[in-house]
Amino acid sequence: MYPLPILLWLGARLPFAAFVAITGLFTYMYHIMPVLPWLMVFLSLDFGIIVCWPAKKFQSKHRQLLDWGPMFSWFIAVSFAVLCGLLNYGMIESWVNTAFLPTETNVLPNTHPLAVGGAGVLEFAAGTRLDTSLSAGYKFWFYNYCAAPIVGPDPESVPVSFWAVGVGCCDSRGKFTCDSAADQSARSAMPLRPHTLGPEITSHYNRAIQMAAAANNLGVAKDPVFVVWHKDPFAVGKAIWWQSTILFFALVFIALCACCGCQSGFMHIAVMQHQPGV
Repeated sequence: MYPLPILLWLGARLPFAAFVAITGLFTYMYHIMPVLPWLMVFLSLDFGIIVCWPAKKFQSKHRQLLDWGPMFSWFIAVSFAVLCGLLNYGMIESWVNTAFLPTETNVLPNTHPLAVGGAGVLEFAAGTRLDTSLSAGYKFWFYNYCAAPIVGPDPESVPVSFWAVGVGCCDSRGKFTCDSAADQSARSAMPLRPHTLGPEITSHYNRAIQMAAAANNLGVAKDPVFVVWHKDPFAVGKAIWWQSTILFFALVFIALCACCGCQSGFMHIAVMQHQPGV
C-alpha cells in the first residue's frame, strides 16, 4: 500500500485536477480543438490504470479495498468530467455560434441546408416567418419535443428546410411558444447540430417535424435544419457564456467537496486497517 500522503495525491487530489482540466477543456476548447479534451481523457485513464494499479502485497493473496481506491477515484472523476463537460459544451455552443461562426443573411425558407451548414446565426429574408399554428409536439416520456416550420408567404409551395425546435413549449398541435416565438419582429435563429443533440433527441425532433408536416400537408427537406428562434442571438450567446461559466465553477466547487470527502475516506480506511485486529 502507498504511504498515506502519496495515497491522498493519487486517490483524491490528482483526480480532482483531472476533473477540472477535462471539464474545462470540453467547455472552452472542444469547439476549437475537439481532440484535445479526448486526449486528456485518454492520458488520465492511462495514468489511473498504470500508476494506480495495486501491486500484490508480500505473502498476501488478496488486495484490500484501499489498494483499489485510487484507481476507482480516477475512473469516477474522468467519467463525471466527460459527462459534465459535454453537457456544458451543449449549453455554450450558442455562444460559439455567435462568437466564432459566420452569420448568413437573407436566408430563404427553401434554402438548401448545405448552403448554410457552417453558419452560426441565420438571419432570414423579409417575408419569412415562424408559423406557430403549424407546429406539432412529439410526446416521449415526460417531455414534449416541439417543432414549428419557418415558412414564406405560401408554406405549401416548397419543402421546408428550417424548423424551430424546443422542449416543453407547445401542445400536440399548435401553441408553439419556444424562445422568441411570441415576438413577431423576430427573424433570426441559431442552428442546432445533431452531433451536439445526440441521436435520440435528433430522432424525437424529426418525429415532431413529421407530425407537423403530415398534419399540415407540408413538404420537408431531406436534411432539415433544427434552429432555436431568437430575436437577438448575440445577446443570447453572451448570456449563455455566463451561465456555462457559472456552471463550470459550480462543478469545480462540487468536485472540490468530493475531493475533501475522498481524502477523509482514505484516511479513515488507512487508520482502520492499521488498527490491531482489523
